[in-house]
Amino acid sequence: MRYRLWLLVFVILAGIGLVKPEPARAWGRYGHLTVCDLAYRNFTPATRVAVNALLQSRSGGILVKGRGRMADRRYTSFNLGCLEEDALPRRHAEDHFINVARSVLAIDSDQCPAGGECILAGIARDLAILKDTSRPREERVFALMALGHWLGDIHQPLHISYADDRGGNGIEAKLTGKCGTSSYRVENLHAVWDNCLLEAGLFERVRKRADFKKSWGPNTITYRAVDTLQANTTLAQEQEMVMGEPWQWAQESYAITRDPGISYCVLSGGSCRYSPSQDILTSSGPKRLQPVSQAYLAAYAPVAETRICLAGFRLAHLINSALDPSYSGPVRDSTQAS
Repeated sequence: MRYRLWLLVFVILAGIGLVKPEPARAWGRYGHLTVCDLAYRNFTPATRVAVNALLQSRSGGILVKGRGRMADRRYTSFNLGCLEEDALPRRHAEDHFINVARSVLAIDSDQCPAGGECILAGIARDLAILKDTSRPREERVFALMALGHWLGDIHQPLHISYADDRGGNGIEAKLTGKCGTSSYRVENLHAVWDNCLLEAGLFERVRKRADFKKSWGPNTITYRAVDTLQANTTLAQEQEMVMGEPWQWAQESYAITRDPGISYCVLSGGSCRYSPSQDILTSSGPKRLQPVSQAYLAAYAPVAETRICLAGFRLAHLINSALDPSYSGPVRDSTQAS
């Protein structure tokens, strides 16, 4: 990754599978695992001890009983725990998005729209729970895992969007070609940003490595992707990345959401319409069909990768701040670029 080049992309934007994707899932499994493994590698020693204790990593992990016909889940590592908030039925269904009116020009505060629930409320709630050592361990470990998920969500641009089309789930996508060499199949524009851009960019580069093996474990590709992100991010860049507050990180995503190039909405008089002929998507209105070319993937795969990288380093910063009293900011990791 060349972070400075992609930071320039951000400035420009701000100025202007066989596996079927589930609605409202920010990033896919691999995206969330990458965010949380990158964060874990940047935890301080004290934070790692605290995280492993919360997860009971050395004594079998934590067991989450599935409801109804859902299978039980056991988590022994932080990266896998970050997937818990996508397990059904969802614990905090409203916390995966920030849904704003189509006339909203920017995210400019830490308040959720209309005083409801959103990612910002989820981050604030779970960060406070994690910090509070008087809380039961079970509450704190679920807050820890949820924070990992929320930081992924807030950096997926189409999770800062509009409720009527569910962040692009209501925009059908027709992809020319494939998402790299993966077998992932795209059904809608949200899925393009959840998975396809990462499959065509960050994860495709891992598949092209000389040491890549098809026999790797199911999550190994994410570990090798984190190797790349870590090795190509300098300490100075990381220190710059972690500046700001969650609402400002949401605004970064929203600037991308409203960029005409990503073909999510149609700018008209300050509002971002569902289509040239429809203000919003209604139950009776026709759905858009959005072509997605290989040029689109090439243009926006670096943006998706940057969002993943930012999410990982920022997540590490928040959790270090919550769990390590001596933490004062990022320090250089031995595998990090100089």
